[in-house]
Amino acid sequence: MMRRLLLAAAIAVFGLTPLLAHAAPPAVRGTPVRQVLVLAPLNIRTGPGTHFHVVGRYHPGQQVAVTGISDDYNWWRVRCPRGGTCWISAKPIYTLPIAWR
Repeated sequence: MMRRLLLAAAIAVFGLTPLLAHAAPPAVRGTPVRQVLVLAPLNIRTGPGTHFHVVGRYHPGQQVAVTGISDDYNWWRVRCPRGGTCWISAKPIYTLPIAWR
């Protein structure tokens, strides 16, 4: 009980709400899209949003394997070039679905 009160006080005093919001894993939906074509230079990020770290870049013409889409349908979850999962924008000016499940 005391821990909860201290955490609530820290959030109120130090404004830690944005930090805590990033602790939860992003919500992901399944998608029939299996692969997208990159249409414009595109940052590869650690999460679905511009506030996440950039870990690489895709270039026009590259094809990327899709593993899901963000809950708001704005970000593709993709296979990272070096393994694992990353995120890229799902805006139609950046990516075009080219293969489906």
